[in-house]
Amino acid sequence: MKVFCGRANPTTGSVEWLEEDEHYDYHQEIARSSYADMLHDKDRNIKYYQGIRAAVSRVKDRGQKALVLDIGTGTGLLSMMAVTAGADFCYAIEVFKPMADAAVKIVEKNGFGDKIKIINKHSTEVTIGPDGDMPCRANILITELFDTELIGEGALPSYEHAHRHLVQWRDHWMQCVYFLPQEERVVQGSSLCLIAHHDDYCVWYSLQRTSPEKNGRVSPARPVCDCQAHLLWNRPRFGEINDQDRTDQYVQALRTVLKPDSVCLCISDGSLLSLLAHHLGAEQVFTVESSAASHRLMKKIFKANHLEDKINIIEKRPESLTSADLEGKKVSLLLGEPFFATSLLPWHNLYFWYVRTAVDQHLGPGAVVLPQVASLHAVVVEFRDLWRIRSPCGDCEGFDVHIMDDMIKRALDFRESKEAEPHPLWEYPCRRLSEPQQILTFDFRHPVPLHPLRAEGSIELRRPGRSHGAVLWMEYHLTPDSTVSTGLLKPAEDKEDCCWNPHCKQAVYFFTTPDCRAPRGSPRAVSYTVEFHPHTGDVTMDFTLSDTVEDGC
Repeated sequence: MKVFCGRANPTTGSVEWLEEDEHYDYHQEIARSSYADMLHDKDRNIKYYQGIRAAVSRVKDRGQKALVLDIGTGTGLLSMMAVTAGADFCYAIEVFKPMADAAVKIVEKNGFGDKIKIINKHSTEVTIGPDGDMPCRANILITELFDTELIGEGALPSYEHAHRHLVQWRDHWMQCVYFLPQEERVVQGSSLCLIAHHDDYCVWYSLQRTSPEKNGRVSPARPVCDCQAHLLWNRPRFGEINDQDRTDQYVQALRTVLKPDSVCLCISDGSLLSLLAHHLGAEQVFTVESSAASHRLMKKIFKANHLEDKINIIEKRPESLTSADLEGKKVSLLLGEPFFATSLLPWHNLYFWYVRTAVDQHLGPGAVVLPQVASLHAVVVEFRDLWRIRSPCGDCEGFDVHIMDDMIKRALDFRESKEAEPHPLWEYPCRRLSEPQQILTFDFRHPVPLHPLRAEGSIELRRPGRSHGAVLWMEYHLTPDSTVSTGLLKPAEDKEDCCWNPHCKQAVYFFTTPDCRAPRGSPRAVSYTVEFHPHTGDVTMDFTLSDTVEDGC
């Protein structure tokens, strides 16, 4: 059965209604779940196995049956470990139905059907009693609900409920690194007190020069943003705004195009380009903020800099601008970073091009657009670890999880295998196997074309390695002599990891191979077809490993 789904198109800015398969959300959720990534983490698996063995042994040594509650079981791996370690029975909870169904099959295939019960519920909905999901309370809790901030996935409420209603005793915790909100200068030999605070969802810290006992137990409130900027801008955006080299590039570009009588229109979400344009001598500056919250924030910034009467903020969608909004003036300089909060993939910021097309009637003769041009680039890479999220697991610590592999493959084949996905690659080391290559060019000096832009070609692989995928990013050519890259920042030597822009996400197109990895040194080229569709703003692509030579890994 087909259903109509509404979506906001981040590239064109329009709301679209698409006909999708009724299970499309399930397919997408499974395809991007990264279940296999965790199963490939051998160190994690070994430590869980060791912890589970120790927990089961301690309960058995007390002369009790080992009854295990596994919250968020996924494939059922931890429950199978527990039974293998001697647990008498496991109750494995998994709220996501497709994964729960797969876990039932995996448990059966591995011969644990009589020792593990899969419960497709949220843990807070599990019932105890003769007619309940569990006949009695468990005495061991094993789980991995932790995120990188330890309790950000709502772990504490789940554990608290389990402790009160489902378990008698819990045994497994993990460690986490949490960064301080601000730096503190210290000298060798000095003493500081690190105070930890938390609520159900958040951990925060404070540093004190003296112990809380001497100061009295003062518990600082949970940090809450009152400037609104932290509600609108994420950490990478703050990094982008604080990047002085990047700012200098825009300043230099503006100096080459600004004139004393320039009328500037700035179109980017929460951008400070309007301040730069005014500071550099533009006669009049308009900036558009389509969000009421962003409009309020920019007003506060302008007021703090005594510019509330110098820069005109227009609160509306840029496509809806009228001559009256611009006080009847023609724009001589259209500015954009471009940055839009709704963008996920690098080319989503081509929304600037659509806006430029929509405001064409407001541009004066000889108007300058900055950036002038954008280009899409690609490079083939070998990932150190990221390939695991697309690689089948097969066998994990002696347990057969092929059923999960098949489920993920079916979900990927539904659509995701032919799509790129966003990743902040500064977090995921990789080595380039090819030279960067320009794929498509988008000329902002002219409106969006009516016909598709298409590129076909091949990327030569010049270094040996496993070709895991192609990384794509945008570069913005502010002027012929100034370019801002959202991807590679500098050339890397053969054995060096790539240096990526830490403030942007790049797009990764994983190659479709039996295990998402090509034998080391085998492919000589990657052929590609990339097409930009002006009507929808979509960029479709296909990359294929070619010219394979069997010369071993």
